[in-house]
Amino acid sequence: MILGAAWIIVTGVLAHRQAGRLESRLVEVRILVGQGRIADAQRLAQDIPDLARQAHHLTTGPAWWLGANLPFLGDPLHVIRGTAAAGDRIGSETLPLLVKLAPSLDPTIVRTSGNQIDIRAVAAAAPQLQSAAAAVDGAVRSVDRLPSHTWLHLVDAPAARLDAQLSSIKGYVDAAANLAQVLPSMLGATSPKRYFVGLQNEAEMRGTGGLPGAFAIVVADHGRITFTHFESDSALLPAKSHQQVPTKLDFGKGYNSAYGTSDPTSLFVNSNLSPNFPYAAQIWSKMWQQVSGEKVDGAVALDPATLSMLLAVTGPVTLPNRVQVSADNIVSLTEKDEYAMFSNNDQRKAFLVSILKSSATELTSGRGSASGLARAMSSAAAQGRLLVWSADPAVESVLSATSYGAAIPQAPQPFGAAVLNNIAAGKLDYYLDRSVAYHRSGCGSMRDVLVTITLTNNAPAAGLPPYVNTRLDTHAYPVRPGDNRTLLDYYATSGAQLLSATLNGKPTTIALQSDLGHPIFRADLELPRGTSQILALHLSEPAGTGDPVIWRQAGVNPVSVTYYNQHCG
Repeated sequence: MILGAAWIIVTGVLAHRQAGRLESRLVEVRILVGQGRIADAQRLAQDIPDLARQAHHLTTGPAWWLGANLPFLGDPLHVIRGTAAAGDRIGSETLPLLVKLAPSLDPTIVRTSGNQIDIRAVAAAAPQLQSAAAAVDGAVRSVDRLPSHTWLHLVDAPAARLDAQLSSIKGYVDAAANLAQVLPSMLGATSPKRYFVGLQNEAEMRGTGGLPGAFAIVVADHGRITFTHFESDSALLPAKSHQQVPTKLDFGKGYNSAYGTSDPTSLFVNSNLSPNFPYAAQIWSKMWQQVSGEKVDGAVALDPATLSMLLAVTGPVTLPNRVQVSADNIVSLTEKDEYAMFSNNDQRKAFLVSILKSSATELTSGRGSASGLARAMSSAAAQGRLLVWSADPAVESVLSATSYGAAIPQAPQPFGAAVLNNIAAGKLDYYLDRSVAYHRSGCGSMRDVLVTITLTNNAPAAGLPPYVNTRLDTHAYPVRPGDNRTLLDYYATSGAQLLSATLNGKPTTIALQSDLGHPIFRADLELPRGTSQILALHLSEPAGTGDPVIWRQAGVNPVSVTYYNQHCG
């Protein structure tokens, strides 16, 4: 027993050193791949298989097996053996395959010209990427099944770090596998595909981000991307039908109850009240078909912040009126400055269309790093600013599970989403700050959840154009320039019950709706300028499965989230 213990200690120290080297190397390779430095990543990854095998080999044998199977005392050894085996699986088998595939998926190679994507290379890599994704997922699940806390804390921290690294790798591999699976079809591998591309203005917030405005139609044919139309929202707000384009879409009783009074399936400006992007995408697609006679195969939503990320890669553009639009000023131009620049609404809309057109032309010109553009789009999707829907059910089933899909999950996993829809109809959300504090405790079948949502209106008291300060809502109280109003919907975990609610520390009433399997707790909030409104919801929720998902609605200013989830077991 003494010899066995000594063997475990010596080999454990050696394995710890190897695991540390492996962890560092994985981090470095991941960073290089993210930067598009594929050749450097390949060179650095050459000794990862040896590091992984050695760490695993050092934690095998009779002594380790016996020690790891001792009740309680063996937990640290069990964790070490499990993490070493997972690291070996990834380092010896999966990572070499991914590094080998990386050059063929390098965006600088896949984009053969400014508006041409080599979809054959992407399709060829799809089967291997699917296998790699399954292997990484298996490794992550095996580590997640290990005890997260043992009596030896020196073991817990490295195991948690490895788990984080593997989860990060899983994110990259899943994204690549999903992309390779759907991109060829979406880019017209077998037939041309047409998409509606809507620009959202978060100075007036809507469920999927902001008020839908200018839009474009893009066609993808065997990987070649061509824009065919650029229009203002006026094209979908026909005066002859009182700005309505009836689509006759029906998303069910919950949707109709929650949003039906605003006529979202017929009125473009209210088409995206629900945060579930597939709803808005279908409405936009149907509206364009009704107006133009063209059927589209999907829809994309983006915002000025997304265009800013893309222009940071391609460089600035100059509009026909000689205004220069860059990554630094496009958000301000499109969501604040334009209201002071143009008193004529038609001129303002034409200005917005010219920005969208010039940005799209620059994007397909070939300027800028392809890797940089890919990273920009990935970052925009992660922030909920670049959203994609496909009318093809097979493609949409993949998209809806990614950040691009922006589909509210219908699953027992704990969930929270604070969603705003502007009621005032002005553009004061440009000055809105949002924060969400999520606190989940308890370890039974029901959990105690406290959600605190703070909305701060930083609008100035004077100096704003009348269009920005517009109040089209009905209110029985006096308002001042800069005062705003919003409808706050909090989507909670399926089966959640509201125990109490307070507004600025005082009890308040909350309306109840439901959709997509989630209860929706609703509050109509006046937001006087220079003040904060603090809504606190105390909920009792089913434990569900997995860690809570906190939805982040895109806005001019990103929402700040603080998070606590009590560990159980």
